[in-house]
Amino acid sequence: MYDPKIIAKSIDVEELYDLDVTIARFILPRLMVFKQHCERTPNLNMSHEEWNGILDKMIYAFERIACQTEEDTPEYKAYIKAIWNNEEDLADLKRNAKASLKPISEGLSLYHKYYRNLWW
Repeated sequence: MYDPKIIAKSIDVEELYDLDVTIARFILPRLMVFKQHCERTPNLNMSHEEWNGILDKMIYAFERIACQTEEDTPEYKAYIKAIWNNEEDLADLKRNAKASLKPISEGLSLYHKYYRNLWW
């Protein structure tokens, strides 16, 4: 069993400020190498190409988070600019901003779905 007091002594507190980024930076290179060496798919009905596509979506999501560029889309930037400029009609901009983040959400959802399949 893990003892939180013992573990806390070995963790740099600065890693916790953006824990999502810290975790993404840990997972990303491992997913990339996993993809290079993985010769199996999660089930017999999935082709290797399909599995590679799923892994690519996961890698994309973690790369954007690790590099802290997940919100560097024109749509998201326009939404934030409108907020800062106190614009009133933000509904369309917000919808576009959320849509621009869908590939990241999709990659994270796929990671969740296939988490237990990340083995050789």
